[in-house]
Amino acid sequence: MSAGQHADDLADKAAETVRRVVADAEGRAAEILREAEAKAASVREQAEADASRTRERAEADARGQIEAAKRALDELGGTLVAAATEAIPKAETPEPEPAPEPQPEPQPGTEPQPETPGSPETPVSPPAANGTNAAERLVAMKLAVEGRDPAAIEAELFQKFGPGDRSELLREVVSRADR
Repeated sequence: MSAGQHADDLADKAAETVRRVVADAEGRAAEILREAEAKAASVREQAEADASRTRERAEADARGQIEAAKRALDELGGTLVAAATEAIPKAETPEPEPAPEPQPEPQPGTEPQPETPGSPETPVSPPAANGTNAAERLVAMKLAVEGRDPAAIEAELFQKFGPGDRSELLREVVSRADR
């Protein structure tokens, strides 16, 4: 074997060894990459599961707080309605007013007499009690917060408090509940 051929054999062996080492390194790098991707997918799945559990707990807590607030509002509304009902005097049956005396037909040539300053005035009814308005407002707000529409709220108020013009109250309550 000549020295030139020996050098070629050595170069071929070295090249073959380098190829094997590079192929092994590439194979190991591909394996490391697959392991890293699998680990990242596992960590991502675990994080998503943790986030989902946290979100579910938070939603359950929020639902519980909303239910507790609704119960408290119902209780407060019932208490206020009961207090307002007790505070408002029961409607007394008014005594019938005596029938007005018939006015005599004016005699021709006589002028009608003007009323004297001391004549009794027509009685003025007192304004509606503030407690009723507050109770109506509270019940209306509770119903609006529950998502009832204005017609349903008005029907409920009519049932609990009787007839009345509540258009301004309904507009105000519904606009506040929508905030």
